[in-house]
This record gives sequence, C-alpha cells and structure tokens, in this order.
Amino acid sequence: MNGGETPTDRPCANKVRDRDVSAPRGASPPPDRREQPRPRFACRREHCRSDVTIILPIHNAAKWLDECLESVLEQDFEGSLQLSVFNDASQDDSMNIVEKWMKKFQERNIPVVIDGHKSPQPKGVGFAKNRAVAQSSGRYLCFLDADDVMMPQRVKLQYEAAMKHPNCIIGCQVRRDPGDSTERYTRWINSLTQEQLFTQ
Repeated sequence: MNGGETPTDRPCANKVRDRDVSAPRGASPPPDRREQPRPRFACRREHCRSDVTIILPIHNAAKWLDECLESVLEQDFEGSLQLSVFNDASQDDSMNIVEKWMKKFQERNIPVVIDGHKSPQPKGVGFAKNRAVAQSSGRYLCFLDADDVMMPQRVKLQYEAAMKHPNCIIGCQVRRDPGDSTERYTRWINSLTQEQLFTQ
C-alpha cells in the first residue's frame, strides 16, 4: 500500500532478492499529466477503478520477472487489483515477459496498464514509479520492485491495515533470498521505527 506499518502489525510480506532493494514505503507526487504519453492497454479511470494498484517499475529485470509476476497472481486478496507497469528503457527481454503474462492476468480479471520509454539511458526508479502511479486507478498503491517476490498475504494484510488506519502509510518487513545475504541491512530495515520510516 502507499505504505508504512501500523503500530502493532509488521507482517513479513515481501521476499526480497539479493540486491540492495527493499519494499518502498511511499512515493513521490506524480509528474504533470500533460507530459504523460498515452499508456498502452490503459482503461479510462472511471471504468477501471480498483481497490489496489500494484506499481511495478521495470529496468532490465528479465531474470526475475516470471517469479515476480507469479507472486502478484498468487495474492489471496479478494478485492479488485490492477497492475501498472512502466518500462524504464529496458534492453533485455523484460517486456516480452510482461506480454507473455498478460493472458494470465486477463483470465484473473486483473487489468494491466503498460507504458514506458526507449531512451538510450534509463531515467531512474523514481521516474518509473511516478509514471506508473500516474497511469494507475487504484484506491491504494502497493509498490513492488521487479526483483522482489510478494508473500501471498501481502496485499490483503496491508489493505486491511489501511482500512483500520486510513491516515497511515503501510509497509512491511522483508526477507532476503538467499537468507544469509546482506544480513546487516535486513536487520536494519526490519527494525525501523514508525518515525524512522519518514526520515530514512
């Protein structure tokens, strides 16, 4: 969710791969919509309102995407989901993999919005997230990095926490794969207080 955790609940909901990337706990404001190119497969916002949109920025993530996208489909959340993908100048097979998964998402009635750019250089994960946010239509946003795998209960638990605490930012703890990688970082990120979520 556009998120941090509740005072009492910090479910371990994300399994993070061996990269120095953690589940984001918030997002920057979207850029001016007049600057946005028209997304492919986009549905009009009033016809595509979802409870939760999963924000997925992508840059050269082919070796992780199958498992990442499978974890989206394995969510036990019973509300409506949308997936918003922004491709940040990937040079690998990332977008072919996303296209391959489109049918599975359609079969589950999960709309997918895809956009991106083919500039010589990527514009950065913050740029890609903002663009994915701008084309989304969910009531809540759930940020997922392309090299991450979500636990099946992540969206459900964070959505329930957001319903109970509508003024809070909801997040989660992480678990590394393999488990002994970046042990110090994992210990640090999982021990952040609510106050530190806004400053770290």
